[in-house]
Amino acid sequence: MESEVIAALIGMPAVLVTAAAGWLAGRAQSHGTYHGAVDAARRAAQSQAYADLFRATRPFIDIYDSAEAALRGAPAMGPGIPLPEEFTRRVNEMREVLDSIEHAADMVRLEGPDSLAEIAECIWDNAMQLGGQRLTPDMRSVPLLRYYFLDPSDPKRHADQDAADRASQEFQAARRELLPAARKYLNGGPSQ
Repeated sequence: MESEVIAALIGMPAVLVTAAAGWLAGRAQSHGTYHGAVDAARRAAQSQAYADLFRATRPFIDIYDSAEAALRGAPAMGPGIPLPEEFTRRVNEMREVLDSIEHAADMVRLEGPDSLAEIAECIWDNAMQLGGQRLTPDMRSVPLLRYYFLDPSDPKRHADQDAADRASQEFQAARRELLPAARKYLNGGPSQ
């Protein structure tokens, strides 16, 4: 055999191995680039969802407290007696805020992770306990503000007050927990 043919036959496996290694390296690099971009977009969506929930919850307790304050000075309530205008206005504001909280909590539950979805669920559940159930057409069957319509000596009034206080505390605790948990996940946790 000619020396050139022998050299080509000897070098062929090395060329094939080098070509295969180059192809695999290029494939891995393009795969990493693609997944890096997807991961960055996902992190941005998660970050936005967490921020939106925090922002949506900001006015809720203030509006709730204002609705309670509007009822405190009101005369005895009963059928045919109009609700205070300030209370009705605050309840309408609460409806808008609850819509924002519901949307933002849904996005956090969708984006995850589970630990942040649980915080979003706690925020939403307590917001509904405080504001959602009371938003009936006649605004008379208001579970957690109902105690303003009851006789002060009625034990049900005290149970409702306790439930409202507990829901308010849980709502605020979950809200305080949201940003540190989101920051820890986004800055220190692995992509999930």
